[in-house]
Amino acid sequence: MKRIIGLTVLALSFTLLAEDHKMGEPGLKAPSVIYKTEPQYTEEARAAKISGTVVLSLVVDEQGLAQDIHVAKSLDQGLDQKAMESVQTWRFAPATKDDKPVRVQATIEVNFRLN
Repeated sequence: MKRIIGLTVLALSFTLLAEDHKMGEPGLKAPSVIYKTEPQYTEEARAAKISGTVVLSLVVDEQGLAQDIHVAKSLDQGLDQKAMESVQTWRFAPATKDDKPVRVQATIEVNFRLN
C-alpha cells in the first residue's frame, strides 16, 4: 500500500533587514509567493516515519529570489536539505517600500507529514 505524503508550508513571516524600516510602516508591502515546489521526503525519513516542521530563515531579495537560506529549526538533516532545495526554487513578488523593491528577512515553516 502506498502512503500519501502531505507537505505544507505553514507560515511565512517577513521582517525588513534595514533597521530603519519596520513591518507595518506606510508604503511597505510584504513579498508573496508566486511560484513554489513542494519538498520531497527522503527514503530514510519515510522509513523512519519522521514528521514535523523545518523552519528556514532566508532573505527575499529585490528580484524575488530566496538567498542566504539557513535552517533555524531542524527536523532531520535529510529533510532539512530537501526543504532548503525546494525553497531555493521558489519565486516571490518582492517586498516593496514606496513602490520600490526591497530586501526582507523571511521565516518559512515547511511541514512534513506522513499520512
